[in-house]
Amino acid sequence: MRALSIDDYGIDHVAVREMPDPEPGPGEVLVGIKACALNRLDIWTLTGSLGIDIAFPHILGADAAGEVLETGTDVRGYPKGTRVLINPGLSCGACELCLAGEQSECPRFSMMGEHVPGTFAERVAVPASNVFPVPEHLSFIEAAALGVTSVTAYRMLFTRGQMKPGEWVLITGIGGGLAMSLLHFARPLAGRVYVTSSSDEKIERALKLGADAGINYREKDVAKEIRHMTGKRGVDLVVDSASGDALDAGLRALRKGGRLVTAGATAGGKATINAQRLFWNQLSVIGSTMGSHNDFSEMLRYVAGSKFKPPVDKVFPFDQGAAAVRYLEAGEQFGKVVLELATPP
Repeated sequence: MRALSIDDYGIDHVAVREMPDPEPGPGEVLVGIKACALNRLDIWTLTGSLGIDIAFPHILGADAAGEVLETGTDVRGYPKGTRVLINPGLSCGACELCLAGEQSECPRFSMMGEHVPGTFAERVAVPASNVFPVPEHLSFIEAAALGVTSVTAYRMLFTRGQMKPGEWVLITGIGGGLAMSLLHFARPLAGRVYVTSSSDEKIERALKLGADAGINYREKDVAKEIRHMTGKRGVDLVVDSASGDALDAGLRALRKGGRLVTAGATAGGKATINAQRLFWNQLSVIGSTMGSHNDFSEMLRYVAGSKFKPPVDKVFPFDQGAAAVRYLEAGEQFGKVVLELATPP
């Protein structure tokens, strides 16, 4: 089969290569991939910045959608041809946290494309518990664009952030897949939605999609602008994937008793915050990673019920996977970047 992989660290080592066909083991499903979506995680993996030991050649990719080709023993409910979406978060399934339904908190939690071979291939074998039916209104391209960003956004807002109707929300870094999912999930419930970006064009596009106001963080102090826009009150919830300096700015933008949920560190893994502000204003800083099987299922119910379609910025043919990676690395996208397999595997 063909797979988009790396044979060493570095973007110049990304290429479509011939790899062995996978076989479904007990409890697994073999999926014929129709479309797969890129994430910033793919850049971190191929550059080696995560510090994870991987065996080369390593197949990239976490997000994918396709059709069931075959099932292993003990698998029921997925006949051949079923349209499915892959949840790339893997867990042991046996520890106390998995049994409590918190798979993303499992001590052995790992990601396809990061710790183990990924989804950028014509065929992928995954545990049956990690495949979910594709909502009927979505194409394979749209379904592939859900995955990592949508389940992460859902957990950030509703499971970890405990967002309530009418609350005011600040979303950092609008334009990327995660921030766009946060905007689309938050907008129907939020009283106000504010966004930040270094691009005025991306802010304008976010306003057309329902954001109430935007702040260019390269030109203005985000916290001061939020205070001004909210009559010195601040927002109820900040959802952030940048960390670094953005973390303190987010805390300064919160009302007393507000919550900040962070799920990334694109601006740096270390941050300096004012501890006095943290305890005096009774703020909560909450970490969030991917989502549980229940989060994934609830996210898909939300998508199916609302007929939500994730924003797709650009679709590349699978053979142009290296070009798609370079496009994502440039950071100019507004929505998801997707690879499409033009012919059935």
